[in-house]
Order: sequence, then structure tokens, then C-alpha cells
Amino acid sequence: VVFCISLMSTGVLAHSDHGHVSDQQAISIAAKSINKLAFKDYGFEVGKLNDSWKEIPSEALSLVKESDDYYIIKASNENEGSEVYFKITKSGQLLDVKSKSDF
Repeated sequence: VVFCISLMSTGVLAHSDHGHVSDQQAISIAAKSINKLAFKDYGFEVGKLNDSWKEIPSEALSLVKESDDYYIIKASNENEGSEVYFKITKSGQLLDVKSKSDF
């Protein structure tokens, strides 16, 4: 019994950080999401992004805010003079996309 409890507690400790993404990974998730949103409207406030969003450089994405639970990533499109904000959980799930950072 002690051996089983030891194995279970070791497994829990080993996976306590499992699934958390870094701010750089969150930026990468936002970049991939931009490409998807240029093809289809996924029901976010911004709707379908126009084709000019497909060409924005990686430098156009930046971390705006980090909380205990999520990241806010900003993508700037200089061709359009507009910005889009992504709310991404620490587990890597895209929660929302807005044209303003009012999450």
C-alpha cells in the first residue's frame, strides 16, 4: 500500500506543471490563430480577418498582459492600422479575440 501511495504522489508532483505554456508559446498560438481567422469566422468579435493579416511578421505580436490564468497577446497590422488582442489561457487554449484589450 505504501508503495502504491508513493507512486501516485510522485506522478502527481511530476505533472503539476504539465500543460502550461510560456508567453512565447502563447504568441505562437496567437500567430497560428491569425492564419485561421484569415480563412474563417470562428465566432469571435473580430470575425474573419482580411487577407492582409496573413502577412504580418512575428515581430508584430507581443505580450500585453500576463495574469495567473492567462496571457493577452497583441497583434498589430501596420497595413490596416489596426490591432487584434488574443486571450490565451496558461494551458494554451484561445478564449477570445477582440479588437480592444478590454478583457
